[in-house]
Amino acid sequence: MKRRETDESKLNILTQLLNQLVTTACGILIPRLLIAAYGSEAYGISASIAQFLSYIAMLEGGIGGVARAKLYGPLAKNDASETSSVYYAVRDFFNHVAAIFVVYSIILGFCYHDLAHVTIFSRTYIFLLVLSIGLATLAKYVGGLANLTLIVADKKVYVNNLIMVATTLVNAATVAILVRMGAGLVLVKLGSSLIFVVRPILYAVYVKKHYVLTRSSPKAVLDQKWTGIGQHIAYFLHKNTDIVLLTLLADLRLVAVYSVYNMVIGSVRSITEALSGGMEAVFGECIAKDDISALRRSYRKYKTLLSAGTLVLFSCAGILIVPFIRLYTKGITDADYIRPAFAWVFLLAEAVNCLVLPCASLPVAANHLRQTRWGAYSEALINIVLSCILIKWNPLLGVAIGTLAATVFRAVYYMAYSAKNILHLPLHRILLPFFGTNFLFFAVTLCGTFLIQAVKIKSFLSWTLWGGLCFLSIAFPVAIAVRKRYGR
Repeated sequence: MKRRETDESKLNILTQLLNQLVTTACGILIPRLLIAAYGSEAYGISASIAQFLSYIAMLEGGIGGVARAKLYGPLAKNDASETSSVYYAVRDFFNHVAAIFVVYSIILGFCYHDLAHVTIFSRTYIFLLVLSIGLATLAKYVGGLANLTLIVADKKVYVNNLIMVATTLVNAATVAILVRMGAGLVLVKLGSSLIFVVRPILYAVYVKKHYVLTRSSPKAVLDQKWTGIGQHIAYFLHKNTDIVLLTLLADLRLVAVYSVYNMVIGSVRSITEALSGGMEAVFGECIAKDDISALRRSYRKYKTLLSAGTLVLFSCAGILIVPFIRLYTKGITDADYIRPAFAWVFLLAEAVNCLVLPCASLPVAANHLRQTRWGAYSEALINIVLSCILIKWNPLLGVAIGTLAATVFRAVYYMAYSAKNILHLPLHRILLPFFGTNFLFFAVTLCGTFLIQAVKIKSFLSWTLWGGLCFLSIAFPVAIAVRKRYGR
């Protein structure tokens, strides 16, 4: 049994890494194609619309966390009746969210042109663009999220990863072909959405084949539903405030600049988080079985992986991001994309997010959403207030500093809560490694940035070679240190 769990965890991590590498490669390709074909402002508009549409996820994510917490026990005990109860309660909820999303999309389609002060597209074109971008999200709610919640709670993250790899590759090819054919932005976004409609269909097929789910079971009561929604709204606002504030209070070209950096830094974060594949489900099973020693061992394993991955990948990103952006936006002159201070503050915020991930996952796994709600609310409030104050001083750097301050608060809060109430460990055993890793990240990035300035990087080939050298120079000593301490 333990061997099966270990193999499953390894498969989750490997497929998560594959998924994030493919997503990163395609995520780098597609924005460059769209900016070159349609311009920074048009790309900024599409990114901003996607961000506004994603706000419907404020209703979704909390239920996903609550549902996973409710599923860990029944799945560990092979209780098909209780599993069915939770599944159908979640599916019915998401169907209601889908109905709300349709109304929200139509309203946004009518209002966005005035809201964002769009000048390059007509009202009708913007309305069609909103509906085209929103189609994939609608399909996700109608048929995908209930099935995906069950799959992830059952520690089968690899199923989702493989489906995402396939659809991401097909989507990238579709976008590239449509752009090359000279299709309009609406047609490109519609083609992309139609590809992603396939994902929920594949989830449904997998669940139908591998689980016995009956409607006759009484519908489960998701007892922390509103707490979960409230927490997720707060976290979602924290993570998605920046583009909305830039849209409303700054310039759509700055949205394009932010989106390009977010694409790169978000990819680094996603690759790092891939090391935590299935982590929450493992924690949830340990807690359901009341095995504190197994929980601590699992926490230590994932914390070590994430700390090492964060130090290596984010240090490399801090050193190489500005040369990469310079090459990536070469020939694009309608916006200034070289923003080193913004890049480094943003990178630090995302590095902190990765380092705190094990502690932030524990309250969800333990179903302690109500107990941690005020930490989530405070995090969102800090980000919004500070970003609104600083955006007039410097739009991009201001929102990045707001994000960093809120993220540091989140990290300290969840580490303190998890240490005391779930892991039952002294706080210093969690805080000291966290601050130590951040200090190393800062020091390595600073030294590497000074060294890379002496190098002339004129092509992606030379950037790749220097990037490989940078990675080996950082990863090798980190791997030795980790093996020396935890290799036994």
